[in-house]
This record gives sequence, structure tokens and C-alpha cells, in this order.
Amino acid sequence: MSCNKIDVKDPSSRKSYAYFENLSNELLYEIFEYLDAYDIHKSFSNLNIRLQNLIISSSILLRIKLELELKSQSEPELESESESEPESEPESELEAESELEYRCQHVIIPNSHRILSLHLADYSIEQLLIDTFFNHCIIDSSFHRLESVILKGIKTKKLLTTLSYLKSLPRLFTLTIYINDKHYADLGNIYPLIFSLPTLKYNQLYVPGVEIQINISHVINKTFSTIEYLVIGHFCTLNQLNSLLHYTPQLRHLSCNEAIDSDKKFKKDLSMKLPHLKSICFKQFDNSFDEFEVFIKEISSQLQILNITIYWKKAYLDSNRWEQLIKKYMPELEKFYFKYIQLIYDNDMTNLLDSIDGFIKRFNSPFWIERKLFRELKIHDVKIEFSIHSYRKEWISLHENMNNDTYLKQNSIENNYISNREKTDHHIIQLTIGDNKFNERSCRFIKKFKPALEVIQFTHLNIENDNMCLHILSDILPSLPNIESLKLSYLPIFSLESLSTEDTRNGLSISAIDKITKVKLGQVTEKDEQEIQFFINLCPHIEYFEIGCMSGTNVPSLMKFIMERRTRIPNLYYLCFIIPMADENMVRTLEKAIVFDIVIDNYTIQRSGNKISVHWKL
Repeated sequence: MSCNKIDVKDPSSRKSYAYFENLSNELLYEIFEYLDAYDIHKSFSNLNIRLQNLIISSSILLRIKLELELKSQSEPELESESESEPESEPESELEAESELEYRCQHVIIPNSHRILSLHLADYSIEQLLIDTFFNHCIIDSSFHRLESVILKGIKTKKLLTTLSYLKSLPRLFTLTIYINDKHYADLGNIYPLIFSLPTLKYNQLYVPGVEIQINISHVINKTFSTIEYLVIGHFCTLNQLNSLLHYTPQLRHLSCNEAIDSDKKFKKDLSMKLPHLKSICFKQFDNSFDEFEVFIKEISSQLQILNITIYWKKAYLDSNRWEQLIKKYMPELEKFYFKYIQLIYDNDMTNLLDSIDGFIKRFNSPFWIERKLFRELKIHDVKIEFSIHSYRKEWISLHENMNNDTYLKQNSIENNYISNREKTDHHIIQLTIGDNKFNERSCRFIKKFKPALEVIQFTHLNIENDNMCLHILSDILPSLPNIESLKLSYLPIFSLESLSTEDTRNGLSISAIDKITKVKLGQVTEKDEQEIQFFINLCPHIEYFEIGCMSGTNVPSLMKFIMERRTRIPNLYYLCFIIPMADENMVRTLEKAIVFDIVIDNYTIQRSGNKISVHWKL
């Protein structure tokens, strides 16, 4: 390897060079933390004696990441000038196996006592990587610093052997497993081995397929697991889940991909107590509300977070039943995420509209309002989602950046505004239009859907679609007279004749647009000035204007364009840019543009992550 040289030029005429080999040990340690052990060995071991000694030092803990990277047969080989036999796929596999064997023999085995994490990813049918690794390496007690293991694509037979070795590790805290057996049916011999790992805190197990058995033999003196985070990445019934939870009394967080219904009724078991459980997430829950109540009553006294998604079962839309369940059995609940999904059929529109109206009205009692839970209706191409979310500052987030005393003193108007908004933001009813394909079918559906939009007092409109047409947006807005906030992840598709905002405003009810005070636009460049002008003209009462910029957008030019049109939006006092590569240099560039090109008094400009905000007194 050539001398790794970093050229550090100072502002003077002289050139100053710093060599990688001369960096301090502390800095080298930090660099090595981001590198794979084999890359460290290959790149730096032969530079000089100091680096070689540093690399073999026991002070550096190593990370191993092995992934199978074989060429696809569909990839053409580049022809050379001399005719030669093309490299065959078996030879490619042999080269990969040789490379893996070298890493095992020269990097992993000699340094087993220094390995912190091990990541093996192999989705090949032959399981070349997994087999090669375990043919040369046994994860035994010599890996006494190993804390994290990820096994992706492992076969069940190999997994059972591996788990028996992992039991000897004194510091294994995290274990993630993706099983590659599509027809494997019984996990009853895998989970006990996982639960027997002496120091495990976090476990994920993903298994393909639907029909899975978990037949764990009941042992009188069974060993309880130390697991605190359990992710079940496969289908399971409530009874199967119940049998697993018997072994995890220290559990704090539970996530289950899908709890499926079964012929056997869920059995209430008073011995199943999880006193530390704080969070439950069901990505899909297919059991009845009766069974859910039985389950939740047994384990939920300390529950703080509940996230559950339901398909079709309308019994879950009973807000009174939820209220009683939460009050009595989840008194510590702080965050509640409830989603109900229903497919859309044109011939069932009446029942759908009744469900929408009923859902919005049911979850409107003082119980839900006091907990600052807001409601959302999301429309996809083939389904509709009703959601209840814990309050989050989706639209007004000014005080994220208002943390210096000078600004707080200068902006009492804005602070009062935020305080007043926080009192009412939990009344949010949000309409989200997702990734619909706006064809004739979609247009017909929106027209049929308009009566429900007019009845429900939606306060926020969020459009996530990337091919929304202007005429569809114009058709939706008149049905939403209470909209205060408008968010578009992508600018709508404008035709040349559609950019006349005066014509558009004349076609809309004034009440349909004059309540809009917050606008967010995404995927914007400086070339989209006409589109930005359209929304400035359409919503003259904007107070909060957020622009999501694309990479390479000329943000100073965009800011100048908006600020030169403040006479059309006189209430604007908060302008925010979301910039992919935002940094302090961009802040200084924008501030320079404000000083020389834009006249604003008492302004403050601040950066928080990729967000740069400019706010000023009206």
C-alpha cells in the first residue's frame, strides 16, 4: 500500500502535510472503530512497526462483517485483448471460499479474544459463507469479548449447533437471527436455546413462512431468560406468544410482526406476569378484541407504550371499550398508536363513509382530548387507514430552535402564539393522501369521498403522492374549509395553463384556503419558482413556510425569491429550509444574503440538524 498522506493546507503559501501514520493513538482508535477488522488488517498492518503493534494491541476491539458477494450469471464479463476462457461461476465461488478461509485463519481466529461484534450475511442456496466460516471457526469461550452476533440466512441445523456454542460467551448481549429454511415448522427447540444464553438482553428472530409451531416442553425447574428486548419476526398465535413470555420475566420491550388467529381459544394464565414490560408493538394483530383484552389484562399494568395495527375487525373502533381498558389496566400508558385498516370497494362506499364519520366522532371525548391524541385518516390506492396517534409537533415546531435568551426576549409574540396553539393542537384531525395512482378510478373515488370530507372538520392536509395533479388538489380543497396546514411531499404536477393562481383562487371558496397558515413543500429546487409563487398567491395568510430542498438547490436564491414577495404574505414570520447537507457554512451564506439582499429587522437564524430556520418579529 502506498503511503497514506493527508494534505492539510494552511492559508499561507507554505504546504503542510500530515501523514496518517503520525496520527495519535487516540485518533487511530476512533478511526478503527468504524472499520471492519479485515480492512484494518489488509490496509494498515504493513505500513510501519508502530501501526503493526497498534493493530495487534488488545486495546483495539474488532468488528467482523462477512457478506457473500458473488457475481450474478447475468452480469457480462469484460472481454480482454487475448482470448481466454471466461471465468465460470464455480471458480467465482472458489475464490470467495478462499477469501473467507483466509479471513478466518489470519484475522478472526488469532484475534478471537478481541472481537466485539460478528455479522454474517449469506442468502445463497449453498450457504457457502456460513458453512465456510463454521468449518474454520467455532464460537467458543475464546470469544470472551463478543457482545453482538448477527446471523442472516442461516440454516436451522447449523443454527442449533451454533446456539449451543454461544452459551459459553460471557458478554453476548445482542443476537439477531434470520433463518433461511422456508419449510421449517417448529421453533420449539430453538427458543429454549436462545433463552438459555446467560447474558442476552436483545433478541430478534425472523423466520419465513406462515405455519409455524412453537412446542416448548414444560420443565419444572426451567431457566428464565435475561432478555429485555424481544422481537418476534414471524407469525405466532397468542397461545404461542404466551408460552414464550413465560420464559422472559425481565422483558421490557416486545415487538411481534403478526399475532394470528387460531382455532384454539386464548387461555388466560394468571402465572404470566411481566412487571417490567413498558412497550408492546403488534405490527398486525388478527385476534378478536375479546382475546386482546384477556391478553392485555394479564401483562400491562406498567405499560407505557402500545402500538397496534388492526385489519377489518370493527369491534376495535369502540372508543368507550378502549377508554375503559386503558383506565383500568394501562394506567401508566403515555403513548398510544392505534391503526385500523380497511380495503376500499366502490360498491361499499356508504358503509365506508359511515365508518369514517363514526371513527372521528367516537374518539372525540374528553378522555382522548386530555391525552392530546389526534386522529388521522389516510387514503391509499386500495385501502383506507384510521389512526390515533399520541400528540407530536408535526406542524409547529418553533421552540425546537428557540433556546437562546436573546431570541426569547425578542419574540414574545411568537411564544404567545405557540402557547396558544399548543392548547388546541391536540384537536388535530389530519387527512393524508398516500401513494395513490391518480387515474380515472382514483378521481371517481375522490368525488365519492367528498361528502365525508365535508362532514369531518379536517384541520391538516398531508399529501405524500409524487404525481398529484393541480386540478385534483383544487378539487379537494373546497371540501376542507377548516384546513390550517398544508403539506406536500412533492410539488403537484402543473400544466402550463394551470399556473394562473388567480383563476384557481376564483374557483375555490375563500374559506377553503384563507385559514391555511402553515405550508410545507418538499423536493424543491430554485427552478420551481413558479410553483412556489403559486402557493404564495394561493395562501396569503401563511405564517410558517417550510421548504424541503433537493441536493444542489440554490437556497440563498430561493430565500431571496420568497422574501421579495412578503407583501403577498404579510403574516409570514418563520421561514425554514430542510437542506440535505446543511452546515454552519450554509448558515453564514444565508445570513450574508439576508444582510446584503434582504431587509429584515430583529431576525434570528439557527440550524438544528439539516434544518435552517429564519424567524423575525412582525
